Amino acid sequence: MSLLIVERGPGAGTRISLEEFPVTIGRDSTNTIVVDDSEVSRNHLRIKKRGRVYVCEDLESRNGSFVNGDKILNSIIKNGDKILIGTIEFMFVASEPNIQLADQVMDFDMIVDDDLGLNGPIDLGNPIKSVKKKFTPIRLTQQSMDYQFNKDPKAIQTLFENHSNLIVIEDINEACRALLKSLGKIMKSADRAAIFVWSAPHRRLLPMATKTFSKNPKPFILSQRSMEDVIARKQGILLQAEDPQVTQSGSNRLILPMMHHDSPICIIHAEIDNPRKTFDSKEIDLIQGLLNRCAPSFDTMLLRREIDAWMVGMIETLIATIEAKDTYTQGHSERVSRYCMAIADQLQLTREVKRLLLVSALCHDVGKIGIPDAILKKADLLSSEEYEEMKLHPTIGADIVSHMPNAHRIISGVKHHHEKWDGTGYPDGLVGEDIPFFGRIVAIADVFDAMISGRSYSGFMDEATAVQKLFEEKDLFDPEILKAFVRAHESGAMTLKTGTGENDFANERAGKDSVAANTNQKVTLSPKSKKTAQ
Repeated sequence: MSLLIVERGPGAGTRISLEEFPVTIGRDSTNTIVVDDSEVSRNHLRIKKRGRVYVCEDLESRNGSFVNGDKILNSIIKNGDKILIGTIEFMFVASEPNIQLADQVMDFDMIVDDDLGLNGPIDLGNPIKSVKKKFTPIRLTQQSMDYQFNKDPKAIQTLFENHSNLIVIEDINEACRALLKSLGKIMKSADRAAIFVWSAPHRRLLPMATKTFSKNPKPFILSQRSMEDVIARKQGILLQAEDPQVTQSGSNRLILPMMHHDSPICIIHAEIDNPRKTFDSKEIDLIQGLLNRCAPSFDTMLLRREIDAWMVGMIETLIATIEAKDTYTQGHSERVSRYCMAIADQLQLTREVKRLLLVSALCHDVGKIGIPDAILKKADLLSSEEYEEMKLHPTIGADIVSHMPNAHRIISGVKHHHEKWDGTGYPDGLVGEDIPFFGRIVAIADVFDAMISGRSYSGFMDEATAVQKLFEEKDLFDPEILKAFVRAHESGAMTLKTGTGENDFANERAGKDSVAANTNQKVTLSPKSKKTAQ
């Protein structure tokens, strides 16, 4: 649904839904929208729709029609354009601004209530008139913070301190939480705040973080219509209760966009429970100033996340291609990456290192795309010649991923996941700590999954037995990483109930199985199992 919002003139603030086209505007009662303005002709303006294109056409009016200040006869109009006829100015809002609130709002204890905020749409054909509402929308214009605070040293110091704390953060989730914490220090009267990331291609708002400042936690009550208005107008809005006794739908709300290159990238939503309190204008300006300064770094983090998601998508496509060739390893790369993350948690690796390890683990077998199907799909043990050819896949994989961004930081898990601590591995026969760190982690996760995934040549092995076998072959693995692996298994993080042919991880977790519980079991690796471990 497209809209006309009356910016100024009779019925200012009214939203008019445009459900059928063409739409005509004028003083005559036959028009779709009838206005009472002597400066407007009886039949003044027509808005037509051609596919996804909207056209504004002047109907030879006496005083003319204007779009964004220019007099027009026919003009394509876009979202946010201003249309002036007589003394009435409309803002055109195309159907695209209709937004979706991601399903995650339920996880953040949020309720959507469209009775809040702006005027409801009028009945087409009736004169423009105000509609009674519970809240008065006060739109906020972005001002120059440098000009506004150049005589307020305390405000400048507040902006500098909060901005300095934020620009050193590289993770978008952490940055969102830190931003809300800073807003809580500025907004003394706010009871809660939330931040949403705006995805323009998907027309979706994704909640990223929330923060409660009061001792009385309540669910957020969101006005999707107001958020749509903020996105369309690219300016904030304050929903202020007309009647302080109105508490049924909550109380005053502040919705502010974080803008970068004239486009919204995030939305801040803050609430005050007491309808008799409102947001201080100086606090609002200070918050907007902080958002303006944070916008470039937030945009960079969001772009990086988008690139990472694109890269992971390409990796998953490549993995799917490999698994289409080798049905015995379907889901293997995903499971190995999950095991690596469990080990990384035990080793307390940083978020950035874990991100790189994840990519490395996902790509560890991409080189199998260069192995002939006759070898890759062979259900029996490989001959010595076939095994030598299979041993080429880490080198082939390393060559493939060498063209990826940050290849030098992820390639070790691909090229060296078959190296052994005692030097008996391949392709380079590295010994001990000469084996790159990612290669040592992926090696354990890879062997563990090969044991429990039910390969046709090795048979099915339960998780506890597989852990015991790994522990018995400890000379082949980094001892510290092996201990971290055992701890991860004992904590339940490794009990992912999967098998060959399953891509999804079950949520069910088995009880803790420890190596100690099986110390009395004497198990010997069969030749086939040892072949799997190689």
